[in-house]
Amino acid sequence: MVRAAAGSIAPLALFAQAPQGLERRAAPPPRPAPAPPAPTAAELVAVPADADRTGTGLAYKVLRSGVATEKPPLDQDIVAIYVIGRGPSGEVFQDSFAQGKPQRMQVKNAFAAWRDAMKSMVPGEIRRWWFPADQLPPNPKSGRKEPAVFDVEMVSIGRMPDPPRSIAAPDPKAKRMPSGAAVLTVASGRGDQTLSRTDGAMVNFTVWDSDGKAISSSIAEGRPTLFPVAKVMSAFADCLEGMKVAEKRHCWIPAERNEGFPGAMTGALVFELQLDFITDFDKLMQAKPAPPAPPRS
Repeated sequence: MVRAAAGSIAPLALFAQAPQGLERRAAPPPRPAPAPPAPTAAELVAVPADADRTGTGLAYKVLRSGVATEKPPLDQDIVAIYVIGRGPSGEVFQDSFAQGKPQRMQVKNAFAAWRDAMKSMVPGEIRRWWFPADQLPPNPKSGRKEPAVFDVEMVSIGRMPDPPRSIAAPDPKAKRMPSGAAVLTVASGRGDQTLSRTDGAMVNFTVWDSDGKAISSSIAEGRPTLFPVAKVMSAFADCLEGMKVAEKRHCWIPAERNEGFPGAMTGALVFELQLDFITDFDKLMQAKPAPPAPPRS
């Protein structure tokens, strides 16, 4: 019932030859996610009289308040949510609480009722939502359009950056690189170490096409992406080389220097990059996992 992926923001491998298992930092282990108490039989068949309503009339109750200083997500943002959905008879047809792993979606890619719900919640908040049948796709178990009650916890909001003001062409202040890329530092880094071609770069990134449409982002995964600088296409390596930790850059790669990503599109690309940390990629590749501890007798 919820689109778990971010549509056009699905992560892309930016490697020319992607080493298996190193595209992303290891995900944290799932945490126990106890679901709220189940709705009563009366709540399953009708909206309670004391329910609140959004501006479009969608009914809800706040089961736990969120962080008051946070703002709800915008259409472009990525939300991580726990969801349990129930039909009129109480059958559960969706439950990410039980899985212990939140679902992620870009708000604008959800159907209308979910956009309405997500754009009114803040991190830490749990709400019970009543969705009428005409605002939902068919129930995945019954195949029929039915009303449903969803308990939703807003875990976090990944704030998608706005694209650079100059999107169709490089900013006039950008430095032209040998590969044809144009690079502009928009926030200074710290320390003396700079990223070299032999390093691995853990980077938070978002990439747009030349029309300003977001194509991919580390925000969709909720964690940075590891790039072995020597193994990415040359124009992207030019964007990365010389960065300091915490530095943020905008980078324009013309269509003719887009050497192609596995399963991705062609055309001009615009990146926002922020370096999280620098690692010795060769040592990382050579490192062997520790052997498992022997079983206790």
